[in-house]
Amino acid sequence: MKNTSAPARAVRGQRGVSLVETMVALSLFAIGAATIGKFITRQTQIASTNNLTSVAQTLAEEELESLRALDYDDIAPGGHSLSKGSVVFTVDTDVDNNTPAPNMKQITVDVSWEDSLGTQHVTVYTIYTAIKR
Repeated sequence: MKNTSAPARAVRGQRGVSLVETMVALSLFAIGAATIGKFITRQTQIASTNNLTSVAQTLAEEELESLRALDYDDIAPGGHSLSKGSVVFTVDTDVDNNTPAPNMKQITVDVSWEDSLGTQHVTVYTIYTAIKR
């Protein structure tokens, strides 16, 4: 009768994993995990900046629409800040009269903010024309 509680014998030629092989495998895993971790961190930062860029673009368009609602002669430079979540956006409007031609105004709206990648800007340009009747 065989004793079933005794450990099974290793097949001749079969051996276990050595400590060196284990350390090499763990080292390769650590290098791969660190590389992927850096990649994911960078992609998360870029995704956040892209989202904030979309918000800034919307703010610039809203500023142009509010200027469009004014009479031509009332369009003037200005600026203000506003918060969206934890981010503060600064909206600066520059107006160049009679540019690029008489009875035209070149309007530049610059929206800036700080994020993990530094100071970011979205700048929108347009030209408004005075309509004389």
